[in-house]
Amino acid sequence: MKIVVLSGGFCTERHVGLVSGSGVCRALREKGHQAIFVDMFMGLENYHGSLEDIFDAPDGLLEKVAIEETAPDLEAVRAARQDKSPSLLGKDVLKVCAMADAVFLAMHGANGEDGRIQATLDLVGVPYTGSGYLGSAMAMDKAVAKRIMESAGILTPRWREITYTAADVPALVQELPVPCVVKAVDGGS
Repeated sequence: MKIVVLSGGFCTERHVGLVSGSGVCRALREKGHQAIFVDMFMGLENYHGSLEDIFDAPDGLLEKVAIEETAPDLEAVRAARQDKSPSLLGKDVLKVCAMADAVFLAMHGANGEDGRIQATLDLVGVPYTGSGYLGSAMAMDKAVAKRIMESAGILTPRWREITYTAADVPALVQELPVPCVVKAVDGGS
């Protein structure tokens, strides 16, 4: 199969997605698929061959990537892109996705798990892995997901949604039970 492993993107979880995507692409290639690694935000800026031949790229367009200790500097990522457009889709991303038998979504965080890329691929008729846009959007918002699960009678750990400022943190430290987990309502790791 011709498979685009769509990864990276433009969010704070960019590095995690790039590492996931490169591992998936490598595994698919080892299984004999014509898989290529494509960063959703950067696109095919560094590919200089014919798009018709892209699935024959001997290295699958794999890049050396690693998870870093700090979130990526998104302004530096934006500045590094040759195409300075405001689009979150890099050069030829949708074109190459439309050429594939399937797109493997190996993305984390905003634009990858929140239903936006799923909706985009649905609109252009490209098959992809994972949940559709609505399920992805609902699952990405932890408060929405908790409310839906609770309304269906699915037990989840106790939770509460808190909107706060830095000035509220000392009071919250005293008020919240320990141990507890604090996460952004729409973020990941």
